[in-house]
Amino acid sequence: MNHTNHPLAYPDWQEWKDHAVQDRFNPTTLLLDRHLADSSERIALSVDGEHYSYAQLLRQVNRAASALASVGLRPGERVLLFGTDSLEYVSIWMGALRLGAIPAAVADAYRADSLRYFIEDTGARILFIDSEQLGKYEEIAAGISRSLDSVLIRPSDHALEPIVYDGAVGPTRRNVLRLLAQSSDHFTPVPVHKHDIAYMFYSGGTTGTAKGIPHLAQDLHIVPERQAAFWGLTPTDVFHATSKKFFSHGIWPGLLIPLFIGARAVITGKPPTPDNLIQLIETERPTALITVPTVIKNVLEFVERSDRSFDLSSVNLAVTASEKLPMEIFERFHRVFATELFDGIGNSEVTYSWISNTRKRSKRGSLGTPTFGVSIKLLDRDGCAITTPNTAGEAYVHSTTSAPFYWRKQDQSLATFAGGWTRTGDELWFDEDGFYWFSGRANELFKVKGLWVSPIEIEAELTAHPAVYEAAVVPHVNAEGLTESRAFVVLRRGFDASNDLTAALQTGIKARIAGYKVPRSIVYVEALPRTTLMKIDRRALREHAAAGAAIPPNAPPPATADLAIRPAAQADR
Repeated sequence: MNHTNHPLAYPDWQEWKDHAVQDRFNPTTLLLDRHLADSSERIALSVDGEHYSYAQLLRQVNRAASALASVGLRPGERVLLFGTDSLEYVSIWMGALRLGAIPAAVADAYRADSLRYFIEDTGARILFIDSEQLGKYEEIAAGISRSLDSVLIRPSDHALEPIVYDGAVGPTRRNVLRLLAQSSDHFTPVPVHKHDIAYMFYSGGTTGTAKGIPHLAQDLHIVPERQAAFWGLTPTDVFHATSKKFFSHGIWPGLLIPLFIGARAVITGKPPTPDNLIQLIETERPTALITVPTVIKNVLEFVERSDRSFDLSSVNLAVTASEKLPMEIFERFHRVFATELFDGIGNSEVTYSWISNTRKRSKRGSLGTPTFGVSIKLLDRDGCAITTPNTAGEAYVHSTTSAPFYWRKQDQSLATFAGGWTRTGDELWFDEDGFYWFSGRANELFKVKGLWVSPIEIEAELTAHPAVYEAAVVPHVNAEGLTESRAFVVLRRGFDASNDLTAALQTGIKARIAGYKVPRSIVYVEALPRTTLMKIDRRALREHAAAGAAIPPNAPPPATADLAIRPAAQADR
């Protein structure tokens, strides 16, 4: 049954019904085995120029399942993945699923103390780690959890020897390439119940300790079926997601959705710099590009500055999420890619996207309309449902794919998951046409002179100026103890910070929105701090603003490498 207080529900959304999921099955059979009859030689996965058919990828996943079983991993136990995109990473992730075990993926950008927390929190029996990250493990190895039995190391030089590393203290360390090479490529998939935990992600940790987000086996059937129908995807599509596979926005559109529908996924271990991404597009010819605002802005700047032409014509579906984009980015993207850029919103708690624009129905600047099978309600600050357009409220999402709880976090679970609804913390509003718009994060809104301020609104005005590359606004308590807004601004190439520019930015905001929303200080920085999920780290900015009360208005902050907040300088953007 669909639940919604939305007054404008579209017929195709109303008519959608999730197919029944059988009680016991193995998710990998949906992603691989069922395609063998008619698509065994079709390319399933491309990894940095190497191509693997569905039959070849299945054999590789079977080797991973066999390898994990050989080192003692049993159904229901956890394997922690701490690495970047690679054939081995995908194989271990899916091999754990085939074994009936639970892959838990976290960003390899985390520090050693966070790695310790993830090992302890998951109670992982196996750690898969790239050799480039091994130093972080070395820092914590002496006091590691007794639950950890083995460390599977993916060597950077692809050496096959040795299979067991000598002199290791604690859990046995093995070369995963050698282990896979010696393992059987036949493995009978272990059936699990549709309501068993199948895999885990972790939240970005921007509002406290990162929280484990478990998801059920049924998601592997429901989510890709919904999303493929909603976006109009087919087996002939070629997918590339620039986000790494520890992130929902990376693994779902970048691996699981294409495999479910029998299409091709393209992954790379290289960072999504403009030159790397453009080379991948020109070489692999993806039709579906799923990315984030930071990557989009960098690519557009790169292409528009270049003196050569690029062939980006293969892309006919481009989707972004995670942060609001200025309207001019949509226009520039269309000029460069000759296709529309579709914004949307989702989170790991609901599994993936819950509102998005599509080729069938879109409006620039909006988040779009609810995804098939998903219902949205907006509540005001008194907890009352909002049923009229242009009124902001906190979004709650109803979906059978929502996480059942936060792993080992009862208090946070009770605050987020209730009665089938997931509290998102996102402030949205919908217009007369039924499109949703982002207003800000509920925990990022603040009051100035007793009136609510949305950072997103001020940031949109700042980035509309031709000198501003990107901006972030946070609250700042001044010397008199009053809250005011402070803006951190990154300038475009060729522009310099000045009092005149500051005055122009402030005057523009005052003229277009309201005087009390004008940032009393604008800090020009070289780069904004980012979380492991590439979102602007507003907590770091708030801490900097709080610690920088004595900074004169418009002065650059001191260099702080840990926060990536640095004085503005001419930078290649």
